[in-house]
Amino acid sequence: MKRLFICLMLFLMAVFSVVQSPSVWADFDEKPVAFVVMDKSGGLVDNSAYTAWRQVVKWAYHFPYYKVSEDGTVQDYISNALWNIKITKENLSEQAKKNSMDVIVIVVLYDMDETILSSVGGFNTGPYVNVVAIADLYAYKKDGDKFLKSKVRERAIKDLGNYEKPQETIRWALSKLVNTIEGRPIID
Repeated sequence: MKRLFICLMLFLMAVFSVVQSPSVWADFDEKPVAFVVMDKSGGLVDNSAYTAWRQVVKWAYHFPYYKVSEDGTVQDYISNALWNIKITKENLSEQAKKNSMDVIVIVVLYDMDETILSSVGGFNTGPYVNVVAIADLYAYKKDGDKFLKSKVRERAIKDLGNYEKPQETIRWALSKLVNTIEGRPIID
């Protein structure tokens, strides 16, 4: 009888705690982040490259403090505004104000290729890979008015089994850029 009474009391306490539980609400000030890829290569950025680069930005600017914009219109607007001009700190500051963004990260891709070569210099020692990764990376943070840029210029012939894909080269250069602007350790 004592066990039945204890079980009944525990059950009633559980029911009342669920019914009477106060609602918990945490208000986070999510700062908006724009990630923009300007493909000046003629369409070499595919979905996997874009997703990999975006993931790096999400690592640096993550919930609950930041929210990477999912709205494509912001990216299109920034891309169109900066397409034919030199990207500077002042330009990015202006775009951050116009679009209500706290952080803008831009990848301007000029060339990205990996071509398998059977021989180099007339000698059949192959196979090799001609790797090309040419891009400019920019990051602007409104808090502290910080601006960083980085250039990726890789053009090399490497062994087939010992090379890094060009989108990975750009990915890790982007990781270094956003971690540097945030004052975090560099991931190699």
